[in-house]
Amino acid sequence: MVITEEHDSNVTASFELHVISQGVGNLHNFVSVSKDIWPWVDYIHIREKQQPPKQRREWTNQLHQSGVPSDRIVINGVHEVGQGEGLAGVHWGQEDFSKSALSISDIRKRIRIGVSVHSVAEAKAAEQRGVDYVFFGHIYDSNSKPDIQPRGLKQLAEVCTNVTIPVIAIGGIGVEHVRDLRRAGARGIAVISHIWASENPKHAIRVLRQAIVESEG
Repeated sequence: MVITEEHDSNVTASFELHVISQGVGNLHNFVSVSKDIWPWVDYIHIREKQQPPKQRREWTNQLHQSGVPSDRIVINGVHEVGQGEGLAGVHWGQEDFSKSALSISDIRKRIRIGVSVHSVAEAKAAEQRGVDYVFFGHIYDSNSKPDIQPRGLKQLAEVCTNVTIPVIAIGGIGVEHVRDLRRAGARGIAVISHIWASENPKHAIRVLRQAIVESEG
């Protein structure tokens, strides 16, 4: 299968592709790139921790206005859980998840819930509470965490074999890693710099999606 200009990523939903915002507050660039890449992406995350909930909600509105479908948009942060309309889901960091007393079973009736984890124990706890998927990483050397040792494929495989929900690999991921990550048990990848640091994000996402399709063989 060759990825085309009109590609819709739902055709390869068995291995998810998440794109996460840079967290630098550049709304214009985020919207401009997102409206070009969404047909090849399963989920676009608004991860702008420095922004208050109201501002993050405005980012969602801007994505809608640019033509990005609601079922591709995820807001990172516990505060938006009660405002799930027009979203595919919300994603929590481990600290928010640990402190939250919200009923995940009720939330899941409306939107998808994801949590970032860093160990088998955290992944098991997330699954037991009923989340839909977990992020695990960072797998490879990452510009966003230069002083922290990457967890690597071995730890990724360990997490994948201990939970039944999808494990999405994150951290330093490029086209050349997709096949190894799938073999380790990951059921998707999440990227940041691969897209936002690219001179041609649309080309970068199409190449990454093509690598996912080819890894299925």
